[in-house]
Amino acid sequence: MNNNTFQFNRFYKLIVRNLQRNPKSWIQNVLIFAGLPLVFFLINLSNISAAINLANRVSFLEILTGFTFIFSPFMLFFNYNHPKKGLSEVMLPASVFEKYIVIQLACILIAPLSVILLYGGMDTLLALMFPKIYGGYAVQQFFQSSINWNNISQMFVTQQAILFCNFLFIRRKVLKTAGAFILSLIVFSTIMGIGMTIWDSQTPFTNVENLSFSFGSRNFFEIHVNDHPVVIAMQIVRIFLLVVLPAALMIGSYFIMKTKRY
Repeated sequence: MNNNTFQFNRFYKLIVRNLQRNPKSWIQNVLIFAGLPLVFFLINLSNISAAINLANRVSFLEILTGFTFIFSPFMLFFNYNHPKKGLSEVMLPASVFEKYIVIQLACILIAPLSVILLYGGMDTLLALMFPKIYGGYAVQQFFQSSINWNNISQMFVTQQAILFCNFLFIRRKVLKTAGAFILSLIVFSTIMGIGMTIWDSQTPFTNVENLSFSFGSRNFFEIHVNDHPVVIAMQIVRIFLLVVLPAALMIGSYFIMKTKRY
């Protein structure tokens, strides 16, 4: 009996298809991401005052990787639910679950890794060939100093929110997504402001000694009995924003895909 939910062969063919489609886009990405280090090298080679050092190259890699990771749903699947352009995706001989997993893999892994491989590969090659002009390795510094779990978790929930909005909205996606983000920020800020005001009226913050809002050394679920109520509330907010919310958005995106009718 065939499995209509997941079959590895169909899943593999779907991945291959997504990698092979739109070759012009891949060529453009290669020219942009692999071409930037070459431009930086030529700037350094010209001996002008605006030399591009290793820190600058790492910053460019961080920006490009973060931007591609966050906005990959728009970049790769903008027309997925289009009434006409999206029909080819709907008619593919694969289950919704298989398509959903491929979309998540493309956004979470393939898109940012492509930037790292193209940009980082060219950067490393130039650094090996011309160490005096183009010293250091941007990829090495990127993985040593730029990979931060808090940053990744924040970018992940933003990415999943954009993916959800991309499937939810059919027209004017970017404008509606921006509006949804602004509205959510206003609602969240209002709730937090009201909560802080109520707590401050009961136990003024100025009367609380050693009240620390530094969560760098704490994991999401680390809440102590002797913590101040504000600290406990902040931890609960962290759990909601970085654990519950992305999970809900992922489930919501899959639900929209599964129930979408053309």
